Amino acid sequence: MQLDKEICMKFPVVLRDKLLNGEIELPDSALIEYESVLTYRAVERKAEDHREITRDDFKSYFELGKKPKKPRGMKGDITKDAHYFGVSSFIEKEIVEQIMKFPNPNKKMAEGYVYKEGGPQETKDQHVCWWLYRDADVSRFKLREDES
Repeated sequence: MQLDKEICMKFPVVLRDKLLNGEIELPDSALIEYESVLTYRAVERKAEDHREITRDDFKSYFELGKKPKKPRGMKGDITKDAHYFGVSSFIEKEIVEQIMKFPNPNKKMAEGYVYKEGGPQETKDQHVCWWLYRDADVSRFKLREDES
């Protein structure tokens, strides 16, 4: 999906520059205009840590300076896959519980809405990839009390 320069400029530098240079593109199935989607996401928190959700809880692998492990069987350069510049959440909390092996002493469940003013998203098989704009407000995501 080709994005105009105005939209590209809203992303964090690590994604913005790759989009502007044509190194990567968001998939054609990504949506810029969409209805808000209720999602669940694991965030790093110790048992006694109940601080509010912040943008730091929604940084992509590359924003964190991490290179994700290449999935088995994947060909090509993983740094060319736009999905690793987005953040993952799921439509069903049970999927997060299973993937993150809840109860997990180092993680808690966050619940909130992926929304168009925060950036484009792609929903596929209960998984939501959200490419957040650098100033996206995630403060309406809340820790689920039943997951504490």
